[in-house]
Amino acid sequence: MNVRTPKSNSQPRGKLAASKRLEKTGWNLRPRLDKLQRFLGGSFKVKGTPNPNEYFGPSGRIAQAMTNYEVRPEQVAMMDAVQAAIATSDVCLIEAGTGVGKTLAYLVPSVISGRQTVVATGTKALMDQIYGKDVPFLNNVLAESFTAVLLKGRSNYLCLTRLKEARVKISSLNDEDRAILTRVRKWALRTDNGDIAELADLPEGTPMLRTLTSSVEDCGGRMCPDFADCFVYKARARALKADLVITNHHLLIADMALSEDPGGPILPAEANLIIDEAHGLEDVATELLGRTLTSHQVSELGREVAELAKLERTFHGFELKNAASGIVKGFAGFLAALAPTDTRRKLESNNPKAKELWHELDIDLEAIELRTLEIAKELDRAPDVSTKTAQARALLAEVMVGFDTNLIRLVERKGRFGAVSALPVTVSEILEEKLFLTGRPVILTSATLTVDGSTEFLRSRLGVPEGAPELVLASPFNFQKQAIIYAPKELPAPDSALYFEHFINETMSLLTATHGRAFVLFTSRAAMLRATQAARSELTLPILCQGEAPRHELLRQFKATKGACLFGTASFWEGVDVVGDALSLVIIDRLPFDPPDDPILQARVELLTEAGRNSFKEYNIPLAVIKLRQGFGRLIRSRTDRGIVAILDSRIRTRSYGNIFLRSLPPAPVLDDLEEVKDWAKQNLKKRRRR
Repeated sequence: MNVRTPKSNSQPRGKLAASKRLEKTGWNLRPRLDKLQRFLGGSFKVKGTPNPNEYFGPSGRIAQAMTNYEVRPEQVAMMDAVQAAIATSDVCLIEAGTGVGKTLAYLVPSVISGRQTVVATGTKALMDQIYGKDVPFLNNVLAESFTAVLLKGRSNYLCLTRLKEARVKISSLNDEDRAILTRVRKWALRTDNGDIAELADLPEGTPMLRTLTSSVEDCGGRMCPDFADCFVYKARARALKADLVITNHHLLIADMALSEDPGGPILPAEANLIIDEAHGLEDVATELLGRTLTSHQVSELGREVAELAKLERTFHGFELKNAASGIVKGFAGFLAALAPTDTRRKLESNNPKAKELWHELDIDLEAIELRTLEIAKELDRAPDVSTKTAQARALLAEVMVGFDTNLIRLVERKGRFGAVSALPVTVSEILEEKLFLTGRPVILTSATLTVDGSTEFLRSRLGVPEGAPELVLASPFNFQKQAIIYAPKELPAPDSALYFEHFINETMSLLTATHGRAFVLFTSRAAMLRATQAARSELTLPILCQGEAPRHELLRQFKATKGACLFGTASFWEGVDVVGDALSLVIIDRLPFDPPDDPILQARVELLTEAGRNSFKEYNIPLAVIKLRQGFGRLIRSRTDRGIVAILDSRIRTRSYGNIFLRSLPPAPVLDDLEEVKDWAKQNLKKRRRR
């Protein structure tokens, strides 16, 4: 099954061309499935093994329902691969280039298999696309209807208990928060799902909303008086019964790791598992498989302890009141000793002042833990507070005196916010055991699973079992005609004092040549802000900058504004889909290597170096290649798109590793002469009509 399709820029049309293309791939699983079915006597876990032509053929169900449908052999090959993985309960990797149609290619065989299916995505945009667009489409196309549920993390759902608590305190709220609470109370009476995304008129991240949503720390689970009406557990109950569950990487990893969740399992344990955007799974797993204690969490714990102290009128109450104040001040002092200024770095546990403050903080935390246990029978919330306190003590002990060699201890300061964390250096062994060796089908897919044609990097990072089959499907788009890569050799190196001036000059020339219609992607926020200021002073084009409005609003403005240029950092490198001539240029300021002072990067590099391996070649380069491929992928989203990707980092042409980056990108012509690029733009890019 370790078969790859050759990269091709041909544009096959019709049944004959599609058939020939499939023969070229060498990927025909039908005989294998038939043979397997005969061997097993027809005893399949799957209900259906669909004929590709029934769905994806020129006259198939999808062709009849979709306007301007084109047969894509790559899509048929992917459907066969998913079908085989389900039939044999395999772990399988499938890279599907932009335009393959991977979502339908995995949804069709999964839904008709007769098994429950969980699809976990890396971005909200893809979750919304699958649930809002693909699911309704397939429910009209497939012979049998199916049930689908969109399942989010608990912080996306209203907590009825917290809403009641907020109503009691309404008189102490400011006017803005009181108005939000009133709005939420009215909505709570009519909502079926309790998903705060329904409150579209309230800005994302509104602090008052966060105090009203569910959290695992405050959840009473089945002991909660509002459990029967709880939106979180209603959603999970629907998910456990649904044919198809659409969720995200965070909830998938949380379900795998947080067996102590008060409400029990989150996702159906034996379902087919499709992990889309799988290139981002390691980052999510690192975050969720670690532990973090923030200044906000300590403040909340102090508030809860102070409230208990008011209710406990004995000497215990006096002790709790003092300890509540002590832990908030103590944690602030502890953080200040570890990190006097804004930073995110490895925690130095041998800091004498930090050790002293930690011991003092632990005395207060221990007092809270013991006293809340003693009054547990009198006050319902006391056991929860005691558990949280014990968890905080355990984490602080881990970061100060722990011996787990697979953990990196971090301290973070940003203004008034601070945190300490213990995060895994590697997650491969945990994922292999808990995710891949469970006996169920697991399909990992993305447009960017490979580096220089190999999946080895992600296999090793994620712990994919050795021998797991893979399929690499090139994009059906004709990149030789649809795109060019501009990679000038003569630019100063990115660390040169002369670089920024040359970068701005190149950027201004490119934006002028394409009449805007551009994403300008940066590897640092400081560079983005500096370039935004320069562009606004030199150009009359509309310049949008990340951070000046919510991400979804910037995208809306970009699509609606003639000649718009959007300057952005990490969150615009992937998960953004702009089809058509609204986007004709993507400028990338530097090869997206992670910052060398990133503590997690440093820990992983150190681990590889200690093992006698070349960390730059085995980790830094592959990680940057995948990020660059994601940035490139913002440009060509359909067969009619045309555009330029400009990589304004001369290292891609002057360093030996530059060829790895270039070979990993789609096969578009590479130019290094700006005048040639301008000529290409003049001949190939349409002038966008005013809307």
